[in-house]
Amino acid sequence: MKASILKKLNLIIEEANAFKNKNNFSKAIKKLQEALDFINLKVKEEGDKNTEIESIKNAINQTYSVQVDNVIQGGIHLTAQKKFDKAKGEFQNAIKIVENIDDPALKLAEIDEINKLISENEIEQLLTNGLVLKSKDKLDEAVEMFKKGLSIAEEIYETDFRTEALLRIKNEIALIYDSQIDEIIEKGKNFKKNGQDDDAIKTFEDALKTIEKYFDLKAKKTQINTIKNLINEIYSNQIKPLAEKGKDLLKQNSTEQAISEFTKALSIANKMYDSDLKNLELSLLAEVLNPIYIARIEPLVEKGKVITQKDKFEESISYVNEAIDIFHQAFDLINSMVQSERKDIQVKQISELINNTCLSGINVIKDNSIQYIVQKKYDEAVSDLYIALSLAKRMAYPEEKNPEVENLKNLVNKVYFAEVTEVVNKANKLVEQKEFQKAIETYNEALTMTNKMYLTGEMEKEVGKIKSLIYETEIKQLVGKGELAEEQKLKEKEIEKLRKRLDYAQSIDDPERRVAEMTKIKKLIDEVHSEEIKLLIEQGNQLADLKKYDNAFKFYEKALKINEMMESADVKNKDLIKTSYKKELINRAKFEIENKNYDNAIKQCKRALDLDEIFVEAYYHIGLTYYYKKKYAVAIENLQRAVDFDKNHIESWKSMGLVYEAKEDYDNALKNIKNSVEINPNFADGWYNLGNVYKLRKEFDKAIESYYKATEVNPELAKAWFFMGIAYFDKKDYNNAVQNIEKAIKIDPNLAKDVNPLIKDIKINLDKLNESLSMSFINR
Repeated sequence: MKASILKKLNLIIEEANAFKNKNNFSKAIKKLQEALDFINLKVKEEGDKNTEIESIKNAINQTYSVQVDNVIQGGIHLTAQKKFDKAKGEFQNAIKIVENIDDPALKLAEIDEINKLISENEIEQLLTNGLVLKSKDKLDEAVEMFKKGLSIAEEIYETDFRTEALLRIKNEIALIYDSQIDEIIEKGKNFKKNGQDDDAIKTFEDALKTIEKYFDLKAKKTQINTIKNLINEIYSNQIKPLAEKGKDLLKQNSTEQAISEFTKALSIANKMYDSDLKNLELSLLAEVLNPIYIARIEPLVEKGKVITQKDKFEESISYVNEAIDIFHQAFDLINSMVQSERKDIQVKQISELINNTCLSGINVIKDNSIQYIVQKKYDEAVSDLYIALSLAKRMAYPEEKNPEVENLKNLVNKVYFAEVTEVVNKANKLVEQKEFQKAIETYNEALTMTNKMYLTGEMEKEVGKIKSLIYETEIKQLVGKGELAEEQKLKEKEIEKLRKRLDYAQSIDDPERRVAEMTKIKKLIDEVHSEEIKLLIEQGNQLADLKKYDNAFKFYEKALKINEMMESADVKNKDLIKTSYKKELINRAKFEIENKNYDNAIKQCKRALDLDEIFVEAYYHIGLTYYYKKKYAVAIENLQRAVDFDKNHIESWKSMGLVYEAKEDYDNALKNIKNSVEINPNFADGWYNLGNVYKLRKEFDKAIESYYKATEVNPELAKAWFFMGIAYFDKKDYNNAVQNIEKAIKIDPNLAKDVNPLIKDIKINLDKLNESLSMSFINR
């Protein structure tokens, strides 16, 4: 912008500011409008023009805002002078000025503030009018005024910390009611005295509500207790005639009518406030009502027990349900009893009968369903398990806390798992035969079957596994269409065409049609990107299989970049890329460890952690690498992180034990290796390493026991046989020593080449010694 133009523009703005400072807002606005016209006429550069226009518009909005503040201050001053109508007029004038502001956010903020001031003005007016009415002893009218003010205050201060007005109004209402509470209580007492129980109770309840709303409850505790006791007395007086009538009816053997009277009395007693009087009334009712129900419960219990004692009762679902029906009838009667220790005993006894009866039927059905599963009769197995579930749901537990329901749901899922596994295996064979489309359809069939399963962690894992297989097969199908690189070029051309369509869509005049078309094309681009990513992952996988890791990782990185470009959440999926990338980073780390390139191995694992900060395999291999580097503290730190994220990662527990063994901290070595075999008793390598630690501690019997467990799990674990033999040597048990070392050498002849001839000599000498000793015995 030219200096002369800028100078002229600044002069106009200075004049506008001078008018604003003198509160001559109309002239200030006029000057700023003049500045806008000047810019449009004189400034040619589009960028400069837009910047200056934006600046002037902001100045105009700020001028209106200052004008609004001036008017508002006048309104606040009028409110303080109790000139409420004039104050309201000023606030409304302020709203008219705000309408000139073209910044939506500023405009909304100003209107919100003015509306709050209008409400506060109204609150002050109601409070003032209420105080005038109060001074004239027109207390009911005063309270109505205060309540209107309170209602407005509660609305405008709902999310505001300014509660002064709320407290003022509540205090005024409380002061009025405080003088009236005693009158209300007396009014209630008169109703009570005249036998108008309902009116008395309502009056006392109103008094309690008033105290609760307008008073500090701690300060009114005595008064509250007095009112509650008065209410309880009314209820107690209502109970007595009903209880007496019930007792008379019992003497006349009119049991049903007596129960009706006692039940009415119990209903009233339950309305009473907690107190000794309430407990007494309930206790008295329990003494007369509970024995009646117990007398009815006992024959039902006996009838149910007779059914449960029938021959093979548990094998008949009809017998089981019949017994449960009877026990539930008894349980329904218990629910009608008055709360007491006797009732609690009955609840426990009948609950146990119901649960045991259900379990007897459930266990038989479960055994039958397992037989069906073995015979691959899945429909029959599921049908039986659903019958068992119907029994489990009748147990005396809430369903969400019923362990048997959860157990049966897991069994149902296992049946479906078996069925799904068959379908998945069928799809796997189709993949081997390169019938990819049929395989995808079969996998989807398996996926649909999982919809029948109950939602559990295992079910979600199975769904994830099948989706992964579908994804891998889709890649193989894409690869099968031609060379990967050629397929990649086709995807790039397809995206190029879609981008041209997107450029055209941006030029559509109709906003709604433009947005709809652009959204549609962007989704199509993302879908092509998704196919492109699959191809990149497959190229990376193929290169990784050839151990060309650096080249493989370039393809994974490219896939990640493309994924970042995508916009559709339902198409975008970084986890697909990360899964392959992480796996191959760990394979690269293993390769580097084998070649003793430890620093490079750690580097690969750290990249894997960049992708997934809780990736257990990365922490495990970092820990393992530092163990080989003899940096034991860092090794333990990383192995500990691995087990923090996965408590069942047995290799990390075992390796942590090996680190402590290397540090000669045998107590911690044992502790960590024991964790691995406790998690998985079939972890042969864990037992073997446990034996090694015991041997180092010269606890040879425990060492032998651990080696033996390792050979039970894996009879081909030659080193376990070998070191078990050495442990026997340490004990000077040479026969067992030789036998175990021979087994080891038989499995792996290279294990002890130097020892083998010596073992043979020892065996010959032992045989000769044994023969000589035998002859000595014969010739004794």
